[in-house]
Amino acid sequence: MESYYLAIHGHALSAGYPGFAEATSQQGDRVDFDHSNDPELEQLVGTQFEHLLALTPTEDGWVATVCSGNYTVMAEKDGRFFNLTGPSPQAETVRIVIPEQTQSVASERIVAEGAERAPSADVFAGWTVSEHVPAARDQNAYAECDSRMPDARDVRPQKANLPHDTPYPTLAPYPGWPRYAEN
Repeated sequence: MESYYLAIHGHALSAGYPGFAEATSQQGDRVDFDHSNDPELEQLVGTQFEHLLALTPTEDGWVATVCSGNYTVMAEKDGRFFNLTGPSPQAETVRIVIPEQTQSVASERIVAEGAERAPSADVFAGWTVSEHVPAARDQNAYAECDSRMPDARDVRPQKANLPHDTPYPTLAPYPGWPRYAEN
């Protein structure tokens, strides 16, 4: 999900994490990240919260339901900062497919957290994103996502596009990414 949003806002597959372009190249209906309708890159600040709500095995991989709360992400325009959304998080679905050669092999456990904001090595390792649906199929997921955000609904920004003189803080990454040498 992080790579998806980086590529969307960066207008390029290469803006995603290492391996993202290869992981999405087989997706038939993927977004054309490299040719946005909006020619100007947005300058974003703040923190987007992601929460893995459900992970369901399939015969060739996994389907994940992910909560995305970007209510503290702001766009900068002419020295002012504007909320991207109101208080409600999104519930999104992603289907990922495991590489053929590793389907029958147990994977070794690797360190999956650290102080880095982004990974420096390919985190997809042959896995592919076969589908991303920006709306969860299970409508109950929206209520669950709302309760999984770190801030109560009444203290979240209530409307999008409200101007501010200063941005919301950009929090340290959690759990963050390990340094490549740690794996």
